[in-house]
Amino acid sequence: MKTFQRLFGGTAIIAGAALLPGMALATAANTTITNTVTVNYTDAANNAQTPLEASVAITVNLVASAPLLTSPADVDPSTEDTDVDLTYTITSTANGPDTYNFSSADTRTNMVADATFTTPGILLGATTVASPIAAAATVITVPFDGNDADSSVNGLEAGDTIVIDPTGAAEVATIDSIDESTGTTSNTVTITLSAGTTGAFPYGTLIGERDDVIVTVTTDTITAGTSGTHSVLTTATSVDDNAVFTTQATATVITVRQPVLTITKFVRNDTPATTFNPAVASITVDGVDYYLAGVTGNPGDTMQYLIMIDNSAAGAGAASNIVVSDPVPQFTSYQAGTIELDATGTGVFVAQDDGDATDAAEFDGGANVVYVYAGAAGSAGAAGFGNGTGGTLAAGEISYIRFDVAID
Repeated sequence: MKTFQRLFGGTAIIAGAALLPGMALATAANTTITNTVTVNYTDAANNAQTPLEASVAITVNLVASAPLLTSPADVDPSTEDTDVDLTYTITSTANGPDTYNFSSADTRTNMVADATFTTPGILLGATTVASPIAAAATVITVPFDGNDADSSVNGLEAGDTIVIDPTGAAEVATIDSIDESTGTTSNTVTITLSAGTTGAFPYGTLIGERDDVIVTVTTDTITAGTSGTHSVLTTATSVDDNAVFTTQATATVITVRQPVLTITKFVRNDTPATTFNPAVASITVDGVDYYLAGVTGNPGDTMQYLIMIDNSAAGAGAASNIVVSDPVPQFTSYQAGTIELDATGTGVFVAQDDGDATDAAEFDGGANVVYVYAGAAGSAGAAGFGNGTGGTLAAGEISYIRFDVAID
């Protein structure tokens, strides 16, 4: 009599079990399948002889499979010559560990040159179910990979995020621990999960590792105008078989914007009951009329200047570190304590103490220059005149500054 067994997990495996398309069911890579034949016989006197055995082993190959890859959300805004980190979530659908290398391509609009990219790689573990998983199970049995000294099985380790049946039910779980103590005796090991499974899964179900990979995109410069785009497509390619790859389904568009500030200066004669202002205002701010030209005054009259810093050009990006320096005109004298700032165009002017480092303005009496750190969060600081921290104007915002001088 002859007895044939395929040793796997302590049970006989049905020979010729078919894999579903896309390897929905499979045997894990690095699994040793041992086939043992036993011959029982007697001598001529019908005395039982010691049975004879012979074995042969095969090792299951890694079959590369296209991973699952997410498409990061669009980025708007970014700035020129800036690093933008795109986070990709990648999930293995192979039957064993494989390394995936990332490469990216750019389709640009209104940019001088293509963006540049980092090219990271990642090793993802993977295995298969060796014994059916019941719903709410916290311990799952998987094939032994032949190494019981590395605290991992087919690249999977404690703390890893795994996806059971990644192309089907796609149940996400976290590995709490791995027990390899039974590997050499039963040809299987156990994985303990942090929480019980929601679903039940049959023998052969794929288990793939999931992880995040960051591709850093460095933007280029805008050709003209206020904005341009980099349209990024990233591909993850199997190292085991470079004909196997996945490209993100939807391009990630990075919109690069630059600030386009305009600055306009107005004036009015602020002397009470004056008739020295034109009849028609150039602009009205905070209920007060200001003029681009045509204002006159007598010696001793107070003149109020209005500075408008505008970042409202269509498609503009944020402007930062805005520092305004305005020399007091010849034949006039700065009027202390008259600087006011509407930092972002809210319609509210806030008086600035030109001698207080915590405010957003200062007056250099030696050089006769007014400094204002316009935009949001500007501050004079203590670094010296003109060396404060300029504020920020987001796209669409305007900053207004006003201060008084007197004609000598």
